[in-house]
Amino acid sequence: MEKNIPAYSIESLKSTDSKVKDFDFFRFEYFAEDIDHLRVSHRHDFYTFILVTSGEGSHDIDFQRHDLISGRLFLIAPGQVHAWVELNKVRGFVVLFTDSFMALAKGRKMMSEWPLFRPHLPTHFDLMAEELNVWNEEFLRIEEEVLRNDEYSRDTIFYSISLLMVRATRLSLGTQRKKVVFSHDFLFKLQELIEENYLELKMPKQYAEKMNVTANYLNTLCKKKSGKSVGELIRQRILLEAKRLLTHTNLSVSEIAFKLNFQDNSYFGRFFKKYVGLTPDNFRSSQKK
Repeated sequence: MEKNIPAYSIESLKSTDSKVKDFDFFRFEYFAEDIDHLRVSHRHDFYTFILVTSGEGSHDIDFQRHDLISGRLFLIAPGQVHAWVELNKVRGFVVLFTDSFMALAKGRKMMSEWPLFRPHLPTHFDLMAEELNVWNEEFLRIEEEVLRNDEYSRDTIFYSISLLMVRATRLSLGTQRKKVVFSHDFLFKLQELIEENYLELKMPKQYAEKMNVTANYLNTLCKKKSGKSVGELIRQRILLEAKRLLTHTNLSVSEIAFKLNFQDNSYFGRFFKKYVGLTPDNFRSSQKK
């Protein structure tokens, strides 16, 4: 029987509630109850903020293990493969939201325009005391509105999350000057295009055409801003998905090659070994515990 990576929507994450949700909020201590199914590698189709305020533990995000420590803020993007490993009296907050929730005021493209939740950006930040207090207070405001649940609560929660998005963006960009931030918009757009099209479009010139620039210009700017060529970013995304499928499914190597749009299975094998250093079968064996 084919094994696929489980994928959860907000309403199916903690229950079998049939009502479609585009937002949810949990205290971490409640969230951590009855989540054995989330200790298995899985994906989400929504965005997640997780703030740890006390306790300890760990979780895996795309082949990297991250410690849960007080003051650590996590950003988990849709599609990332995630699994809870250890939870020891962890307290904090979990906020889940979708594109449609954030489209409340600014349209469907709002999330794609934020320089957050990108493959090349950090998945967590360690907050200093003053910043931690701001996030803690804002999550408490969200909780208050969830409990109030009147005709204004949805709007209020939207503005709270928007404020946190701004703060997270500033954490991500640090003290970079405005002109540097602007130049990064180009890279964010490229990353979004790769995320949407990497299965079909594998050549840098195809992305250059979509961005209305020459392939050479796109490659030069990409190297300047990311340290990698366009081709490297495309390969990085393809290899990440290949690793996910090899580790978390029982699809054959041939099936994975087909799923990733490699018509030639042997070419997929050579491609994978060239950049990972192992054959697909050997990589799969190395991931078994």
